[in-house]
Amino acid sequence: MTGARNLVIADADPRERDRCEALIHALGPELGEIKLHTAVDGREALTLIELHRPALVLSEVLLEGGSGLALLRRLRRLRGAAAPPFIFVTSMARESDRYWGLRNGAHGYVMKPYEDEVLQAKIREVLVGGQGAQPERLNGL
Repeated sequence: MTGARNLVIADADPRERDRCEALIHALGPELGEIKLHTAVDGREALTLIELHRPALVLSEVLLEGGSGLALLRRLRRLRGAAAPPFIFVTSMARESDRYWGLRNGAHGYVMKPYEDEVLQAKIREVLVGGQGAQPERLNGL
């Protein structure tokens, strides 16, 4: 075993998948070896998550074959506290969308368009926090 951590990126847009990959690779020296797996829809993402047991999932909310929110809910239901940390990187930019993402246990909710450093900081926070990483809290909850 190489000791590499697996990450899953789920987004139908190949440019967004490529951008996330590049941002993660740029963190490589800091985070160690990372193996990326990409999915274009919810079904493929679930398959990759079950197969690779990732240290982190980055997902668009809007996915064919099951939304990112449905994917997160399913993982929480099936695996409870053992579900991987989850960050939404999404075009769903209403505050109510963010609320429901975080309410369902996401570790972060980054709205497109985003600054590279913002997403990198959230990824770093979750991966450096490891098993102790906590979902992002809603104000007052």
